[in-house]
Amino acid sequence: MAPATVRAAAMNGWESFLEDRAAAPMLSDGPPPESMPLAEFVRFSEEVVRRTRDVAIPWLAGGNYDLAALGPLGDAINSAGRVGSALRRLVDYFSLLQDCTDIRLGLEDDMASVSYRILDPDIWPRHHDAMFTLGIVSQILKRGTTGHARAGHAGAGHPGGSWDKIEFAFEAESHEMRGDIGKVVSAPCTFGADTNQIRFPAAMLDLALTAQASAPPADVRHLTRAIVAKRRAMPLVDRLSQMVLRDLNTEAIEQERFAREMGMSSRTLRRKLTEQGSSFQQVLDECRMRQAVFEFRVRPDLSIAQIALRLGYAEHSNFTRAFHRWSGISPQAYRANLAGTAH
Repeated sequence: MAPATVRAAAMNGWESFLEDRAAAPMLSDGPPPESMPLAEFVRFSEEVVRRTRDVAIPWLAGGNYDLAALGPLGDAINSAGRVGSALRRLVDYFSLLQDCTDIRLGLEDDMASVSYRILDPDIWPRHHDAMFTLGIVSQILKRGTTGHARAGHAGAGHPGGSWDKIEFAFEAESHEMRGDIGKVVSAPCTFGADTNQIRFPAAMLDLALTAQASAPPADVRHLTRAIVAKRRAMPLVDRLSQMVLRDLNTEAIEQERFAREMGMSSRTLRRKLTEQGSSFQQVLDECRMRQAVFEFRVRPDLSIAQIALRLGYAEHSNFTRAFHRWSGISPQAYRANLAGTAH
């Protein structure tokens, strides 16, 4: 896959939380480029926490981020009438800001959620970029709760006073986050999850969003056109790879379903992949192998058989053979080498 990028505006505002400028690697005094490698931004967020030993900085940077820096998308979020509309716009158009990312707005019973994870298995560790993004989500939620508090409606039982009902989940283990995350976000946290997530009462989606005085009216049609144009410009193999990585561990990997999602028949998908010198099986195998290495890194306690099952193999022997063809060694040996390197 082509290297994933992120809008360089993601770097905005971090310096205000850094007492020592030397603790801010990659921050530049000059005008930033339009975009930067996503891996570079993730390394930046990790390095900030490592050098400052302050796990709260990415969360504060997201919670205080000036959404207007996101251009038309920021305007669309700021001009949304309700919390739910603002979150929907953030999720629907997030790929205009950051590549190779799975971000979703979910609803289950009386709870809603926003989940976020980078799909590129090679980008790890990747803990504090999630704190930054979920900090932006929390900013939107708090603009709803703040509005009700000002109106005198944030009493017990009202969604405006429901931050005590919010929960978080993170991909990383708690010791990898370098601090007390629960204290930072003022909410219960679980770790070692398949995604990074903030869960909150669904009633908060209906809260009026406090308006930003400078937010112009938003016409999201040009954002939709930009999304369509970006997808069309993406190489088919890259787009399919991201869809496979998105659904590994969660859904059955089906060629027909992916073809429908891309607005074509399975036959057309096969033909276009052949024209690019690839096939559905080649894309699937490559994604599985890269994801396997990721699983070795982040889930050392899982057996090879359990990892094979997570990757969609009915028999772990099939996974072992495929991994050996891909890497030249067995998954057991690869994992052992990885553990030796880490120590």
